[in-house]
Amino acid sequence: MRVILIHGFNASPEMNFHPWLKESLVDLGFEVISPDLPLSSKEEINLPDVIEKIKDKVGYLKNDDIILGHSLGAFIALQYLEAVEMTETPRAVILVAAPWKVAKQELRRLFIADLDADVLMWKAREYVIIHSKDDVLVPFEHGKKLAGRLKARLVETESDGHYMDAKYPILLDTIKQISKTPFEFEPGMSLVDDFKELEM
Repeated sequence: MRVILIHGFNASPEMNFHPWLKESLVDLGFEVISPDLPLSSKEEINLPDVIEKIKDKVGYLKNDDIILGHSLGAFIALQYLEAVEMTETPRAVILVAAPWKVAKQELRRLFIADLDADVLMWKAREYVIIHSKDDVLVPFEHGKKLAGRLKARLVETESDGHYMDAKYPILLDTIKQISKTPFEFEPGMSLVDDFKELEM
């Protein structure tokens, strides 16, 4: 099973929780892909180039892949899912401290094209939003709004801020839980069956 880690703005695979999470996952037998992406205030962000860099590292997505994006990287993960051609559906997408929109002028243009939640819901078997109630960089309301739009499971934490420290067991535990849980949802399963009461 592969885990694809997408870092945030002004970050890298060597920052925040990424090194610890990668090492922990590799120790458990996961394959981990963590591309170094041009998401810096030192250069203009070119979204198509960022998407291509992820494609180059990941190749075709597989049905047991888990994608985890942190902060702006969560938004990039969604853009990647919308843009990429698929032959299989990833097992899960985990969005950590994900923004619904941003205030920074240099990032605001990335959010001009609205993501299509109706399309994205079919691009992964499960969405999980992990957000801390004390996040001052991306307020908790962003996570709640994303969870609602994506019909995602919302994991609330109390004091993890913007997840910029070196270690967060909730991230590892969530990935382990997903990897061990068989996926039993069928397309349309949550829709009301208008014909259930009819005699056949």
